[in-house]
Amino acid sequence: MERKLKVIEFNKKQELLDFVNASKKKLEVVSISGSQYNLHFKHFLWYYDV
Repeated sequence: MERKLKVIEFNKKQELLDFVNASKKKLEVVSISGSQYNLHFKHFLWYYDV
């Protein structure tokens, strides 16, 4: 079965961490990354469903 890489965008790092901790048995985390535009930060969770 082919796995599909998924990404979710968060505005706050704590929201991302809370999501990962609540879903850690259902996710295979590939990467957590971030970007900055002016003074706004975006955090991205790249993962596969388990």
